[in-house]
Amino acid sequence: MARDAQLLLRSERDHKAYRLKCRFKIEPHPSQFRLDIEKVWIAERFVRDMRAQGWDNLPGHGFKMRGPFPQIIPTTLHRVRRLTAREMLPHVRQGARFLAGGHDGVSIVPRLSASEWWEYEISGVFSRKAIVMEYPYPHEEERG
Repeated sequence: MARDAQLLLRSERDHKAYRLKCRFKIEPHPSQFRLDIEKVWIAERFVRDMRAQGWDNLPGHGFKMRGPFPQIIPTTLHRVRRLTAREMLPHVRQGARFLAGGHDGVSIVPRLSASEWWEYEISGVFSRKAIVMEYPYPHEEERG
């Protein structure tokens, strides 16, 4: 006996809370006073930036801070184009060898004691009435 599945949605949608995070960098071994000042300044700026994007801060939840982490510099990984077996065949017949490229996309992260900068992560609870959808830019979906 099969039943039809139905999805029932309310006409008014509640605001859903999300814990959003941001990171900031600071010099290694900051004093507690310096860290507290920076934490408050970054949290205020975080709330202001998120408000500009349509998010409302829920101050009852407060902010949480984690860290320190070694600073990781963001890099863009480009996929290396691999030859297909059909494209390799003429080269293999002439004696060419195809070995692994050696690029695995893993970056080396320095230890915390060897980092020039430290990062701390601040997270706060925000809500937004509209559902947020992310779409990749067209150039990100190109197949090489």
